[in-house]
Amino acid sequence: MCSNNNIFNSAEYLPKFADTGTAHCRVDAGFNITRKNAGDDPQKWDWSHMEKVRQAAQKYPRISFLPILGYGAKWAAASGYAGNDIAVPPRGINAPVTSPENLFGNYVYETVSRYKDSVHCWESWNEPDLPGHVFFAGNGHDFVPYQRACYLAAKKADPRCTVVFAGLCYANIEGYMYSRHLKPPTFDPSHTSFFEEYLQTVVKDPQAKANNFYFDVMNQHSYSRASDLSDYAQIQNKLMTEYLGQTKPIWFTETGFGDKGGPFGGTPDDYCDYLLQTFCWSKQAKIQSQFHFQLDNSNELGLYDGMLGKAKPALQTYKMMTRELADAQFVAQLHGNAGVGFIKGNSPFSPSAWQTGYNLFELKNAAGKTIFIAFTDTNKPVDIKIPAKHQNAVLIDRHGEKKNISAVNGSYSIRLPGATNLAGFPVLTDPKARALGSPEHLVGGATQIVVEE
Repeated sequence: MCSNNNIFNSAEYLPKFADTGTAHCRVDAGFNITRKNAGDDPQKWDWSHMEKVRQAAQKYPRISFLPILGYGAKWAAASGYAGNDIAVPPRGINAPVTSPENLFGNYVYETVSRYKDSVHCWESWNEPDLPGHVFFAGNGHDFVPYQRACYLAAKKADPRCTVVFAGLCYANIEGYMYSRHLKPPTFDPSHTSFFEEYLQTVVKDPQAKANNFYFDVMNQHSYSRASDLSDYAQIQNKLMTEYLGQTKPIWFTETGFGDKGGPFGGTPDDYCDYLLQTFCWSKQAKIQSQFHFQLDNSNELGLYDGMLGKAKPALQTYKMMTRELADAQFVAQLHGNAGVGFIKGNSPFSPSAWQTGYNLFELKNAAGKTIFIAFTDTNKPVDIKIPAKHQNAVLIDRHGEKKNISAVNGSYSIRLPGATNLAGFPVLTDPKARALGSPEHLVGGATQIVVEE
């Protein structure tokens, strides 16, 4: 799960975070924090934030931390860029990566060297592709030397660490779709893919292949449409295959859903379904790790209301998932398509090309139990039969409520309610939005889980 800095500033935050059963915590730890006030003294470092990460890792050894490196500071700004303080990257990027003249590379080297006893995975940047250059004042071509410096400096400090590529947002995917004449699910898509720009440049670097093209894990973000995890991963894998001749593990270090209405929001129950259904799509797409955004509601996406006020229903769903599903491995998708099929030219606003009525996934946990997860992809309820491997099973709903069921004639009979969430750009009054097609179900109907005894 992603956190914000309140995880270290509120006495109740970290215990409640740990209580969810979460195994990995993504947290900010950028250049803009550690070296924010170094302008008047180049030797000045502020390690107080990273010390809190170390203390948390020691207190909760079951949780591994993923700090986000990156960003800039006003005093360190490289020339040739324009933007806010954190978006303008640090200067000296082409100097040797551990040299003090390479402000970013040196920062990465010193940070990883100091905290390699507590942290073993590092993320290079957050959403450098976000439109408006909020976090990085450049494109994917410009980002190559910063990813390179991050990778080389981190590996020199700790050869066994994992370097995760920058977490990319929707613009990266929609830019790929636009450039390939596919159907981006927006009326104003980016025209290029940030990751493709990176790949176009990095493959020209004679040292890149020997250094893993400067990342161990690919990284993407996704919000609102549950099936995006499958579609986004398909596009990332295609890009890596085309340019690198290989694929790498993919992490989604941000996924989330709004439950307060609006064009991309739903209900508290929809939020529960989003958690379960993104889990299914991530498993189907062989995504190695999925992070939820987040515990508190400061961005309207939390498992609690307010900072850590009243628990939302999704909190119980999340806890049920960490208990029941955390070690489950994908076996097969028994019914349905692999997402919307963006890469095939499908659009979520023209559902007849990809909807099949329902999706059914089979998984198996470490104890050898078979798990089936099913949900509709239209507003029509469906009665399905799931092939039984045993006589008895437990049926779990989206809130974690359980009841015993038995197979009849070799199958479990399950009713799947129709989807109720109806949202997306076409619900807006903007004619360009409505021209995209019909409103969509960002999540399917109420999710049903069958765990065989």
